[in-house]
Amino acid sequence: MNKSKSKKRISGTAEWASKNVNVILGCKHRCRYCYARELALRYKSVQSPGEWGDTYYRVREEEVKKNRPKYGGTVMFPTTHDIVPEFLDECKTVIRKLLEAGNQVLIVSKPHIECIKSICDDFGEYKDQILFRFTIGAADGAILSYWEPGAPTFVERLRCLQYAHKLGFQTSVSCEPMLDSPNVEELFYTLKPYVTNSIWIGKLNKARKRILIETDEDERQVCRIEKGQTDERIREIYEALKDEPLVKWKESFKTVLGLSLAEKPGLDI
Repeated sequence: MNKSKSKKRISGTAEWASKNVNVILGCKHRCRYCYARELALRYKSVQSPGEWGDTYYRVREEEVKKNRPKYGGTVMFPTTHDIVPEFLDECKTVIRKLLEAGNQVLIVSKPHIECIKSICDDFGEYKDQILFRFTIGAADGAILSYWEPGAPTFVERLRCLQYAHKLGFQTSVSCEPMLDSPNVEELFYTLKPYVTNSIWIGKLNKARKRILIETDEDERQVCRIEKGQTDERIREIYEALKDEPLVKWKESFKTVLGLSLAEKPGLDI
């Protein structure tokens, strides 16, 4: 009997881009939910979470030196690390190669103002090829400092968004993972004036698989996330924001809401 081949579900970075580029191993932001760190642990690239962004933290020189062709579709840079001041030059080298080859580049970051100012200043002539997508899952400093202990504050990320927007770059935001469900609508309206493209909202996926729960506080934080992304709460958020043209829902929300999923990588819908 012939069986039709099931289509692979389009999720994660594939919702946004058809090609991913990375040049650093490890990440100093040390986000507790990081899928790249979880994979590194699973495949024994690191022996403990503490190595990630510490002893396991270096530039992949071969990736920086590599020539970049024009890929088919949007290129996302980076996906398994971030753009940080100490490796800014290497990241800009790769961004320049991607842009000079004619690629549309989605720059995704929990942004440092030093880095975003430098990228904007150096690549102004490529504005039509660049879309910034800054990850801002909450405005509450205590929440961010727990989940993303090495990343910039909300204030710094907002400054980056405002800076890029003021200079005429295409801007967007990822509220995935949504770290402060009770206040996500307020966050949306805070960010909206500085966004030209979209504000994506999505769950914190696989919390109990990716997050090391060692203390009562870890358990409390994970339970808070779980209570904030129940099907009922997701439907409430959808009803509150569904008429906003800038809002887009990640696959984790679409599945609950019964919305159509992307059929091909990189459709950004």
